[in-house]
Amino acid sequence: MRIARAPIAWGLGALVSLSTPAAAAGGDVRVLVIADLDDDDGDGVADGRQSVVTGLAARDLASAASLVGGEVTPITGAGLVRVVAGGRVLPWGKTVPRGASLQGVAPGRAELRVRSGARERTVFVDVMGVGFRDGRRRDVDPARSWASLERTPPERVTLAEPDAAYADPDALRLTLRRPDGAASARLRVESVSGEGIVLDVLEHVPLSAVACPSDAPLGTVCEASAPLRLVVDDVDRVHPLVLGRSLRGDVGGALVVRDAATRKKLQAIRVAGPPSSAAGAIGRYTLTVRPLVVRVTPGGAPAVGGTDAGAIAAVRAELALASATWGQCGLTFGSVATMDVKIVDPPPAHLIAIGDDVALPAAGGEIRLRVEGKVVAVRVRRGFSPLQVALEVGAALERAGFGASVSENARIGPGAGRSADVSVRRRDGRLARVDAVSSSDPTLSVRVGSVDLTDGLQHFGDADAAAGTLEERALVKAFEDGDPATIEIIVIPFFAGGGRIGESFIASDASSMRNVVLLDRAGVRARRTSLTLAHELGHVLLDAPGHPDDFGVDTPTLLMDSDASDSSPFGPRRITVDECVRVLRQSGPGARVPLLTQWKLGPLRLR
Repeated sequence: MRIARAPIAWGLGALVSLSTPAAAAGGDVRVLVIADLDDDDGDGVADGRQSVVTGLAARDLASAASLVGGEVTPITGAGLVRVVAGGRVLPWGKTVPRGASLQGVAPGRAELRVRSGARERTVFVDVMGVGFRDGRRRDVDPARSWASLERTPPERVTLAEPDAAYADPDALRLTLRRPDGAASARLRVESVSGEGIVLDVLEHVPLSAVACPSDAPLGTVCEASAPLRLVVDDVDRVHPLVLGRSLRGDVGGALVVRDAATRKKLQAIRVAGPPSSAAGAIGRYTLTVRPLVVRVTPGGAPAVGGTDAGAIAAVRAELALASATWGQCGLTFGSVATMDVKIVDPPPAHLIAIGDDVALPAAGGEIRLRVEGKVVAVRVRRGFSPLQVALEVGAALERAGFGASVSENARIGPGAGRSADVSVRRRDGRLARVDAVSSSDPTLSVRVGSVDLTDGLQHFGDADAAAGTLEERALVKAFEDGDPATIEIIVIPFFAGGGRIGESFIASDASSMRNVVLLDRAGVRARRTSLTLAHELGHVLLDAPGHPDDFGVDTPTLLMDSDASDSSPFGPRRITVDECVRVLRQSGPGARVPLLTQWKLGPLRLR
């Protein structure tokens, strides 16, 4: 046998140039394929392990032209590669038809005998494995697990130790396993959105030699990159400690590894929530929000943005940042770029508040209302609670031809009971104006709630935080949609008194004011300094009124820190995995009022 330089047949384009010994001059070839370990069709099974390989699962198949017309039997490496014809795995020993493909199954080198009549040749198949490894030096299965967005601040990595363990729970190393003699590859990494749009690129990811795992075939050469990070935004991406190994990520998207020369896809891993937690793997969930921007006066300028178009753009940008931030827990608002942002006038005085102070029971008397010029009288019985009185008022309004929505508020600090509100509407559904109200009941207060944003929105204090102020309730109850699984986000000009840029109302207060966020224009303008919208949404999602630093250690890097303000990567932007677990338990599909809907990862569609 003489040594001859063998022709090279490439399954994915010439990554490198190889030569290999051949059994007969001009007869033997070497083919390079990639182990197809990812799950392009989203069925939960690695494409290289599927019995039927069609559609997106066939995206990474390589040409089997060097085998066509021959009967193929493995000499070595039978479990490393397979032949696919017509979407089915071709049994060994069968003649390979035209159009057949090769598919890598696991890294290593396979030697195939190809017999065509009296002619026999050998095909060497080098199967290269591109994969991912976490900080504990464990391989991450791209078909059954996923990458996650960074929940820790940037930290230095010692590049002199390319295989050292590290503490970052979200960063992943790229790994490359190849048979000895097969040259290395130059890798490009793309971060793509859930719609397949390229968000960010690392043009070349350097690899360093590392020790191979014990289960690697003899003669395998292994390489690994520095830990790569998926981040929320450029604030995190460009910090000097992590520059060159960070990419902006998107929940529902993917990390896609390509050959830098040919742009051929080599491997991919999806992006979702924390892959490990006390509640198990947290995948992808969607959250429904309903954003509204209130004008300063009827027909006047919106609270933010200067014009209607400016307001919509500003709020969508804030929503996108909040959605990306909560991507750390696998949450997404969906396509924010097309989200409906409504611009609304401040409401008329439509709300009648019963027992708005300390909510004492009625002593008896009469309530007289003037609604849209029509007088409505209601007799109040002694001992009735505010809610019972509100129901009587609502019934009287409906008899007078109006619509009435009755809601009960949480008990405030000094309250004897719970107050109740009646929102009045015309027959056509528009809010009605309550012009006047009087009551002869000596103990039960009756007030009209009105909204005047020219002097700021009167915000709650410690005593009435659960119920909100009368002006806040008049604003919120004018626009609520009646769906407890929707979070209303209402942008206002400013809060009265200054010093406050956002508020939220949560479900555990057992109030009619729940799952609502109020945000003023200063909160929108603060953007990355305090991530106000994301923070206030956190109170709703966590169903928690307080902050982790109220009674514990102050951690200014946490999103839910009460007083941090810093636009750097070390500012209040991180969400712990324990907080993600609490969100899932308090607001997930199994919660009393589920705010989150599971959104399973589907096929990976690339543009």
